[in-house]
Amino acid sequence: MSCVACGAEVPAAAYCGACGAQWAQPPAAGRDRLRMGAYAAAPGEQVLRLSVASSLFPHLPHRSRTAFRAGLAAIFLLLVVLAVMRWQAPMIAVIALGLPLVFVLYLYQADVDRDYALRALVPTALLGVGLGVGWALATSTLISGFYDVSLADADSRRMALIVGIAVPAGGALLMLVPAVVMRFARPTRESLDGFVIGSLGAISFTAAATIIRLAPQFATGVTSDNQPAGVLLVQAGVQGVAVPLTAASMGGLVGAALWFARRGLVLSSVLATLAVYSVLGITEVSPVLEGLHLGAHLMIAVIALLALRIGLQYCLLNEEHDVPNPGGQVLCPYCDHVVPDMAFCSNCGVAAAAASRASRTARRAGVGSGIEVPRPGYATPARMYDVVPVGYTRQGWLLTTLAAGVGVVVAAGITASVLATPARPRYTCPPDCGRPPIGQPIDINPRFVSTDGEFSVQYPGEGTFYKATLYSDWVALEYFGGDTGTLDLWGEPAEKRSPKQIVDQMIAEYYPDATLDYEIPNAMVGYEPGYGAVHDQYPQDSSGEFTRLRVITLCAVKNDYALVASAVGPFHEFTPDYGTGHPSAANLALALDMGKYVNSFRWRSGA
Repeated sequence: MSCVACGAEVPAAAYCGACGAQWAQPPAAGRDRLRMGAYAAAPGEQVLRLSVASSLFPHLPHRSRTAFRAGLAAIFLLLVVLAVMRWQAPMIAVIALGLPLVFVLYLYQADVDRDYALRALVPTALLGVGLGVGWALATSTLISGFYDVSLADADSRRMALIVGIAVPAGGALLMLVPAVVMRFARPTRESLDGFVIGSLGAISFTAAATIIRLAPQFATGVTSDNQPAGVLLVQAGVQGVAVPLTAASMGGLVGAALWFARRGLVLSSVLATLAVYSVLGITEVSPVLEGLHLGAHLMIAVIALLALRIGLQYCLLNEEHDVPNPGGQVLCPYCDHVVPDMAFCSNCGVAAAAASRASRTARRAGVGSGIEVPRPGYATPARMYDVVPVGYTRQGWLLTTLAAGVGVVVAAGITASVLATPARPRYTCPPDCGRPPIGQPIDINPRFVSTDGEFSVQYPGEGTFYKATLYSDWVALEYFGGDTGTLDLWGEPAEKRSPKQIVDQMIAEYYPDATLDYEIPNAMVGYEPGYGAVHDQYPQDSSGEFTRLRVITLCAVKNDYALVASAVGPFHEFTPDYGTGHPSAANLALALDMGKYVNSFRWRSGA
C-alpha cells in the first residue's frame, strides 16, 4: 500500500518501512515530523524520555541495554560509596575514567569498533586527550585565582563572572574539534557515525581535563579527613556524573549534525552546546546558586540528553538510507521479529541505521552468535523463520569486565596519591622548638581612619609585601609574599547582632560553600573580646584548579559597632620548616602577620 506520509509503496504495517511514519498516527500537514511518540533508536520509548542507555548507546540491541544500565548504576553507586567513605584518590580516578570505560565497552559490544577501525577511533581519542590536557593546563588558574581576592574588590569579582562563563564555553568549542577534524579525514554517510566520533572526542577531552584539574588532590592523601563527605558527594555528582554526561551528549549531537551535513543543523547544535556550557559557567559563579550546584548540573545534563535524543531522532528520520537488499527479510535486533529489509522496522519503527553496519551485514548474511532459532515474521509471509539470533551483552560479563577495569583505575589512583602525598612532618624538640612570634613594632605603620570616624586601624605601608587599597570604611590588603592571599579590615554597624552572627553572615555571603574547621578560643579584636572562626573553602568550579583555601575571620562589637578582620589564602600546613616552627591549626601564611593589625583596631574615642 501507499504511505500517506512519503507516498512510497510499502507493506501494510504499524510503521512505514521507507520513512518510519507511524500509521496509527499519520502526520497531518507536516505535524509531528519528529515522530515524538516513538524514538527511532529504541522501541516503545518516546523521544522526550530520560534514558541514558538508549541516548548514549543507540547502537545496542534492546536486550543489551539492561546490562549497560546496570553498569552505569554500578559506577554511580561506587562514586557515592567512595565519597561517603572519603576515599578521595580512588574517587577521582573513577570520576575521570568511569564513563569513558563504559563507553569503550559499548563500542566493542555494539560492533561499532568494526565500523570504525582503530585508525579512526584512536586518533579521535588521542586528539581529545591532547586538547583536554592543553586546555586544562592553560586555564587551570584563571578561576581559582579569583577565590582569594579582597571582599571589597568588586572589579575582580565581576571579572571572575566573565571568566567563569568564558572558560567553559571555550572548552566546549575545543572539545568539538576532534569531530570536525575526523569529519573531513574519514567522512561517511550515517549520522550515528558522527555521534560516535563526537561523543568519543568529547568524553576523551573531558576525562583528560578532569584528571589534570583534580590531580593536585592526589597530594592530599588517599583519604580526605579534612573535607566533609557532602563536599565530596557534590564533587562526585558534578564531575563524575553531570559533566561527562553533558559532554557526551553535546559532543554526540554536534557530531551527528556534522555527518548529517546540513549547515543549519550544524549551526544550531553548536549554538546549543555554547548555550549549555555558558549556563554551566553561570551556575558556578552565580551566588544565587551556591549550594545548588549539583542540582543545577544534573538539570543541565538532563537537558543535554533530551537535546541529543531530539537531534538523533531528526537525523535518523531524515537522512538518506542505504538498503542493499530490497525485497528481502532481516531479523530486527530490537523487537526480535523478521521484517522486510527496509530503512525502518515495520513492527517497532526503529531505524535500521540504529544498528552498526557490521551488525546489519551479519544479519543479512545469516551470521550470528549461535544455532538457528524460530522467530515470528511481521509484514512478511505468515510463518516462523529460522534465523541466527542476535547476540546481546550479558549482565554478568559486563559487570565483571567493568569491575576489572575499575579495579585497575582505582589502583592507579591510589598509587598516584601514595607517590604524590608528602610525608607528614614530625616535631622533635630540640631541635624543632620553633621561634617566638616576634614581628616589627606596629607603631611604624600608617593608620587608617574611616570616613565617618567610627574606627581606625593600622596597615602596612610602602616597601612591604602588601598592596593596600583604602575605602571609606574598609582596608583591603593584597599579600604578595609566600603563599599570597588577602587581608580585609573593616567596620560596620552591628545592628544588635552578636560577633558570631556577623561572622556567620559574612561567610554565608562570600563563601557559602565553606565548612567550619574550628572556632578560635578567646578571640579578640582591638583587645576587645569577640568571636573568631576558621573555615575551609573548596572551590568546586568545573573549570578551576583545585585549591583548599583557609579563611580566618575575627569580629568584636563595642557600642553596637563591629570591627571585622578576615584573611583568606591557600592552606599550607605548618611544619618545622614552615611557619613559626610550632604545629598550628591556622595553617595560613597570613596568620603569621595578621595579629598586629587586628590588635591595632580602635573604636572612636569615647565609644
